[in-house]
Amino acid sequence: MKKLFLVFVALCLFGCSSIPISTMLKYRNFDERSFTALNPSQIRSKIKVSKPFTLNMEKMNLSLSLENEKGISHFTFPLILEKQDRIDAQEGFFSSEPAKTEYTFRLSELAVNNFLKTQNLLSQEAQQKISFSIGAGFNEEPEEGQTVHISISLKLDDKDGYFTLIDEAEVELGQNG
Repeated sequence: MKKLFLVFVALCLFGCSSIPISTMLKYRNFDERSFTALNPSQIRSKIKVSKPFTLNMEKMNLSLSLENEKGISHFTFPLILEKQDRIDAQEGFFSSEPAKTEYTFRLSELAVNNFLKTQNLLSQEAQQKISFSIGAGFNEEPEEGQTVHISISLKLDDKDGYFTLIDEAEVELGQNG
């Protein structure tokens, strides 16, 4: 039976060391008003995954966690594939990059509606900590010690474009634990 490996990359907009400093600086003032002003139909995510791995489209989602004095609430928004591109391997004198597949996702129609409800809920609450994560499952079962290179970018609106959340992270997969 083929195992399903999920990669959940917690991407907190407030103080996560996996996020480039430029992104943290850009979004240091991101708050409830910023979140409620987002247009969910403009939200996009780009994920680059090194070959031979491919993403399982049924397992793609954007998650949001809201933390306040009442506790933590988790919301999941399914993503659907908008575009898929192949990126050829690049051999250089000092470095090389493996072949990759770049996926561009958008929120599903159901996710857009749920996102709007979440924005409404958030506008009624005060003093909340917001964090985003992206869930991605692979179609392939990794072998012991096999690695994948992954990059994740997020676009919250058309005006600002994409910003990098994870840049060429090397993740070791296939470990039995």
